[in-house]
Amino acid sequence: MVTIRPYQLNDLEDTVHLWYRTWHQTFPDIQHPQPYFTWKVRFRDDLAARGDVWLAEVENQIVGFLVVIKEEHRI
Repeated sequence: MVTIRPYQLNDLEDTVHLWYRTWHQTFPDIQHPQPYFTWKVRFRDDLAARGDVWLAEVENQIVGFLVVIKEEHRI
C-alpha cells in the first residue's frame, strides 16, 4: 500500500538520495556535472523552500516525491 504524506525536514537525505539515484539510473550514459551535495542544497534551499513537497512511501520507505510550486504553476 502506498502512503502519501507531507515532506518533513528529516526526510531530506532519503528524498535527495532517491532523486539522485533514480536520475542516474534513468540516464546511465550521462555524467551529471553537479555532485550529490549540490543536489541536496538545491532541494533544501530551492525546491522544498519554495514549494509544497509530498512523499510517497511503501513500508516506510520513500519511493517517490512531488514538488508543487503554486506561484509558478509548476509540478
